[in-house]
Amino acid sequence: MLISNHAISAVSRLYAGSAPAGSRRVDAAAGVQRPDALELSGEAQSFGDILQKLRGMDDVRTERVEALAARTQNPASTDIAAKMLVMRY
Repeated sequence: MLISNHAISAVSRLYAGSAPAGSRRVDAAAGVQRPDALELSGEAQSFGDILQKLRGMDDVRTERVEALAARTQNPASTDIAAKMLVMRY
């Protein structure tokens, strides 16, 4: 097939002179889109509940502090050594 400059210019004049027919812009996407929403999983919701409970608790366990201050707790040295070994290994 031989394409000459004459054929190309004739076709380009055809498209240049005609108005776009049958095309119109429709903004239908705005009607279809849903608003943004955040859906948390059950695990995330339970984590949020636990976090709220923790934020409501005191940072200091007063009964433990009072027991330490009164020296009522007297752990055995073997218990302390066992806990230290568990923490390390």
